[in-house]
Amino acid sequence: MVRQMSESLTSPIRTLIVDDHPVVRYGVKHILDAETDIEVVGDLDGIDGIGDVLARLDPDVMLLDLELGDTPGVDALRQIREIAPQLKVIVYTSHDEEEYIIQAAELGVDGYLLKGSPKEEIVGAVRSVNEGGSAIESAVAAKLMNHMNKRSSRSKQPTITFSKRETQVLELLAVGMTNRDIGSTLFISESTVKFHVHAILSKLDASNRTEAVSMAVKQGIISLPTGD
Repeated sequence: MVRQMSESLTSPIRTLIVDDHPVVRYGVKHILDAETDIEVVGDLDGIDGIGDVLARLDPDVMLLDLELGDTPGVDALRQIREIAPQLKVIVYTSHDEEEYIIQAAELGVDGYLLKGSPKEEIVGAVRSVNEGGSAIESAVAAKLMNHMNKRSSRSKQPTITFSKRETQVLELLAVGMTNRDIGSTLFISESTVKFHVHAILSKLDASNRTEAVSMAVKQGIISLPTGD
């Protein structure tokens, strides 16, 4: 009874969809609105006046296409990051080119899904990034790993050293685990996990978890999971 009351008081995940294809917006909105813990607060066909929109709608998570009419490539993502650096952003696009994936990762995107992903994956991605995790589709992860491994082999910079525990935390960050999940997996407290995450970000001079994972792969410290 106590758990049910607690869940009923939990605010839904406020989600904003930005895509210039009305059919895509309708489909994704339908998928997300079917979940009791997710609320679609708006769907837009572009990012004109996005600063005012974000201030008014106050979303927790944004699903963002990379091609928005006159806004090409990752320019929309770059503008969003400048306006709202703390907003959780999931790229939802048909672009699986390495160039797009790498640029998005460098801008600190929280998730990267390809259009055509099953509805369970879309819903799971929204929940994961809202809780502080990440959501990278396996096909995208494989290309990101490929690119970073190639750059790592060419790099002449010394590798940053990590403790065994920090490496374990990095590996779990790479699969999108939250601090709580990492703590349960490694049998350590959530506050200890936060300490290790802070140390990792500091050593890599990374601004967020996604960037830290990307840099760790580049350094050859960990490898991203590629799925089956």
